[in-house]
Amino acid sequence: MELRQIRHFLEIVRCSSFGQAAERLHVTQPALSKSIRNLEHSLGVKLLERHPNGVVPTDYGELFLEYASLIAAEIDRAKAEIEQMKGTGRGVVRVGAGATILQYLIPQAVRAFMAQGTDSAVTFRQGLRDELIACLRRGEVDIIVGAIAPSGAEEDDEFRRERVLRDTIVVVASETHPLAHAQSVSIADIAGYRWVLPEGTENERDRLARVLRSEGFEQPDCVITTPSSNFMSTMLQGSDYLSYLPEALLNGEGNYAHLKRIAIERPIWDPVDVGVIYRRRGIMLRPVRRFINRLVEAGATIEQEMGTAEARA
Repeated sequence: MELRQIRHFLEIVRCSSFGQAAERLHVTQPALSKSIRNLEHSLGVKLLERHPNGVVPTDYGELFLEYASLIAAEIDRAKAEIEQMKGTGRGVVRVGAGATILQYLIPQAVRAFMAQGTDSAVTFRQGLRDELIACLRRGEVDIIVGAIAPSGAEEDDEFRRERVLRDTIVVVASETHPLAHAQSVSIADIAGYRWVLPEGTENERDRLARVLRSEGFEQPDCVITTPSSNFMSTMLQGSDYLSYLPEALLNGEGNYAHLKRIAIERPIWDPVDVGVIYRRRGIMLRPVRRFINRLVEAGATIEQEMGTAEARA
């Protein structure tokens, strides 16, 4: 098995076509077909099959795809690290995160990371947790920053986790909302309002629905669902809608300055540990480790700011 064959296999899967893959790889189609036959022969299984809609991996091919993607990504990372050591290239830290985390934790870490005079770049992939976990498995990102799964979760054999900060999900509204300045708000008080809810937060939404039902009310009346917390914040402004966000996001400025935490008399959600997830068996490059250290420092600063804000309140 050769690295060239692995890259050929990956390109065919991307294109779903031998012809398009051959064109992108600058090889002839017969040469590409021969390369895949040799790869399949070395493994003793058929990896690809032709369908009316294109070329697709077999069951063996789907399994091999995970490892092939990881092998190619690790080789590329090794080359980049060597070039950086030689002084002829730039390292890259590849980060996966959700839209909210990209706004209140990562910017602080990036500023501190760059302030060190690093010659590494940082790239980001935004997505939902399941999408990012798949990217991490394929070696397309070095780390994920987001909520950490509970201890003992199924992922633990595959991934390591490092806690960065502890955050809390809170109900929020515009500063002009009727409940915005109330000292104590009951579940009954929020039950009659409509909600703008973030996409990909089914666990938080289910928890909110359970709390409302436990008090004898219907599940939240969600009239808008959006993947953009910025859009959600804009929709809340000057309206009677409610939503929920990580508390740490409210301590910043910009698009969230007009939002107020609603003082619910009973907690709806448990605190959430936010942290870094990376592959247990992966190679931790030095720039990645330095970036994680900056995330930990940023998390400590945010926790301190949240404590100060709570004391003022």
